[in-house]
Amino acid sequence: MTMPLAQDNAGRSTPVIGPVVTPVAGPLGPRRPQSGRDRDRFVGFAFAAADLLIETDAQGNILFSAGARCRLTKGEVGGLVGSNLMEVVAPGDRKYVHVLFERIRDKARIKPSRVLFQAFDGQQFPALLGGCRLDSCPGSLFLTILLTVPPRTGSAGPAVQGELLDQTGFAGILEERLLAAREKGMDQGLTLLLVEGLQAMVDAMPEGAAAEVRDGIDAYLRGISADGDSAGQLGGDRYGIVHAADIDGHEVQGHIAQIIEAAGGALPGGIRSWTLDMADDRLDPADAARALVYTVQAFASAQGGEFTISSLEDGANRLMAGAVERIGQLRATIDNRDFIVVYQPIVDIATGAVHHLEALTRVEGTNSPADFITFAEDVGLIYDFDLLLTQTVLDTLKEFHKEPKLPDVAINLSAKTLMSPIFLKQFQSVVAPYGDLAAKLLIEVTETVVVTDIAKLNDVLQKLRQVGFRICLDDVGAGSTSFQSLYGIQADYAKIDGKFVRGAVNSPRDMAMLRSMVDVCRQLGLELIGEQVEEPVHAGLLTDLGVALAQGFLFSRPSRDFAYFAKDWSRVRSGGKILLKG
Repeated sequence: MTMPLAQDNAGRSTPVIGPVVTPVAGPLGPRRPQSGRDRDRFVGFAFAAADLLIETDAQGNILFSAGARCRLTKGEVGGLVGSNLMEVVAPGDRKYVHVLFERIRDKARIKPSRVLFQAFDGQQFPALLGGCRLDSCPGSLFLTILLTVPPRTGSAGPAVQGELLDQTGFAGILEERLLAAREKGMDQGLTLLLVEGLQAMVDAMPEGAAAEVRDGIDAYLRGISADGDSAGQLGGDRYGIVHAADIDGHEVQGHIAQIIEAAGGALPGGIRSWTLDMADDRLDPADAARALVYTVQAFASAQGGEFTISSLEDGANRLMAGAVERIGQLRATIDNRDFIVVYQPIVDIATGAVHHLEALTRVEGTNSPADFITFAEDVGLIYDFDLLLTQTVLDTLKEFHKEPKLPDVAINLSAKTLMSPIFLKQFQSVVAPYGDLAAKLLIEVTETVVVTDIAKLNDVLQKLRQVGFRICLDDVGAGSTSFQSLYGIQADYAKIDGKFVRGAVNSPRDMAMLRSMVDVCRQLGLELIGEQVEEPVHAGLLTDLGVALAQGFLFSRPSRDFAYFAKDWSRVRSGGKILLKG
């Protein structure tokens, strides 16, 4: 138990042995404590772990205070008596604290929640505010303020105090909360909330009324969330809340409707919620967290019609069930190495010689390799898979290491994997046992996820280049992020997205784009590779543009037979066409 603290005249904190009683001022001067009321008050305070103990009436007027002044007043802590608690709460958190008061009145007790307070000098600081009410003390609320606030882990946490988390922050805290709930036996739930048409309604309202709705919803959802910091706005009309198990989705819907009605709003749609018990044990805690995060992200990004008032519950249930099943399959694929690696050559167009191979994965039962990789990225398992792929390719190189024509091999690593804070150390531990064979690897960066910090990604890649790895950027031109990466990342090779290679044959627009990409890459010192070269005309077009390397069915389809490329692969020119045979 944390011992309450008092402060001496110099402001130093010292332990409080028992509560420091400050008489409550009455109309005829200081009022003596009533023995029965004080007995219950002291019993309640004796079991509180706090720096400051406060009793207020239902309106927040402070009737009693004990402990440290916590920078809330210049003088003695008793100076708080007669003021209102809201005067020392940061303005942005006052609506939120009103919600906490309502919850104390409704639920009798709330666990400590994060609140931003305002010191007497104007500086703001975070603290934990807990509270309860006692039936023997009608009309009073008993509050505890604890200055030691546990730091938020990872990237979770609102960018600005008093605001809801964004989608990324909520996903981070959701995973943290689920793991804590499983490991510590905490009884918590997740609610997804759809307020259909909220954005359109707010946009049409007067500014003041719109702010009342937004601020009211934000404050309410923070107030019911675990620790006061576990609610997020996932979209204009979509929210997620991690909360105690006693929160009911219908109760949440009702409160949101009251907030909108009180501000004079008329919601064009309806309000629907979906609540899940986070104690579900069908998966281990880490994979269960991944399934939840995947479901939340799909809910947040769904287009109109995918999640509607009528389909929210069914849609969320289907998503969650599907995610649980697919994660189980993905985990089994990784644990059992239940995938195969095929190899496709990158060829010098002029000579037909193999420059290097690209290692591609195939997983039985999946619609496409791209779907498999994308899902692995979405649920956070791509890191494990990428490291396993690296080890598998190195095992193959080791098996054929005595071959005189042992080719170099490009492995695809997700940008999400490369951005992991522990990637470099783990990658080094994987490649180190293979010695000089690791130099046969090229690292091909795939950007199926949006990279928001190009500089950070480049820093990781330069550390890899410094120890001898060559870097290739995949699918340049496929998206804005890939094209931007050309300017922010120093690399050795760049692959031109195949749709421009094929499209340039008949489309002046695609040809202009292709020429532009070639010019930019050449000025940046990148060696170019044309993808999806399927016809001689594609190879000729690349040659005319000065692109020396190409990959595609014109040269070879992917093959499981690594020996085919390491031992016997050769080319034959016949009738102007490139034909390959073993």
